[in-house]
Amino acid sequence: MKSNSWQFDAHGAPGEVLYWREQELPEPGPGQAWVNISAIGINLADLNRVLGQHFPVGKFPSCVGGEAGGEIVALGPPANSGLESVNQLNLEIGARVGTLSGRVNHVTMGVYRDIGLYDQVDLVPVPDSYSDEEGAALWTAMITMGGAMEMGGLTADTGGGKQVLITAGGSGMGGLALKLARHWGATTIATTRKADKADGLGKLADHVIVCADSAGLVEGVLQATNGQGVDLVLDPVGATFFPGLLAAVARGGDIVSYECISGTQANISIMEMMMKDVSLHGFTTFRPINNPVMLKRLIEIGLNNAQALRPVIYKTFDLSDSPEALEAIGRAEHIGKMVIKT
Repeated sequence: MKSNSWQFDAHGAPGEVLYWREQELPEPGPGQAWVNISAIGINLADLNRVLGQHFPVGKFPSCVGGEAGGEIVALGPPANSGLESVNQLNLEIGARVGTLSGRVNHVTMGVYRDIGLYDQVDLVPVPDSYSDEEGAALWTAMITMGGAMEMGGLTADTGGGKQVLITAGGSGMGGLALKLARHWGATTIATTRKADKADGLGKLADHVIVCADSAGLVEGVLQATNGQGVDLVLDPVGATFFPGLLAAVARGGDIVSYECISGTQANISIMEMMMKDVSLHGFTTFRPINNPVMLKRLIEIGLNNAQALRPVIYKTFDLSDSPEALEAIGRAEHIGKMVIKT
């Protein structure tokens, strides 16, 4: 099978290093499937991989991305060993599926392409009522943010009355987290660096704080919570916000870091953390990806609450404009998810 994909031979700006290339796909082997890609979820991690930030590829040529939606067009025989496919998945020709970003090989296959070969355990169902774009935008955010919330003690049973701070709330991750936390009864507070995003973000969050540093974050949180602080923080910003997060969280609260956009080294007061009885957690999508029970639970939450969690699609790009799309996500001008349509 002839396929085409975006690849790069060295790290650099997407417009300078990405090339559209033909690639030969073998027939699906045991436990594999060909998927005709219909839409691709753009994530900041995709840009960072091309730039060589956080996780340099180390092997070239490399493909790009792990989150997409499409249709199964060929299936190999069942696998005799290894991980099992999620039991909510309909494994048959014509089934609409999404990909699990944490299981797709971003180097050898990726998803910025027209058709791909994936292990069946890389695939998840798409809610029936979702468009192709929405189906490509759901699962990375759902599995990451749903898992991070669970780690911080926020679930459907515990959300009522809690106050949750979600920094960088305009991202696809942040938008889904705001929807899920609200759906579970929590009061939501979102941050953004850009004042022109406040009105749009206000449709997703109960309170919006425009801030670019810890001092502004603390001031905004204490004002929104009448000085009480928040019960849970979900943060991808990292170093720039971390001292403020510790000051903004309530006694006995939780801080869950799932990215480190502004840097990986933070200076915090251990004594303040101890005296406030604050719990600090690190979370990545690899936790549920490697825990079948947790993964099943998060997929069920996503499917059962699909209407409430319907992704906000900010902008759609053509597959031919993938370099431009990656550069756009780096400018952080969006509220919701940017996707590529094939």
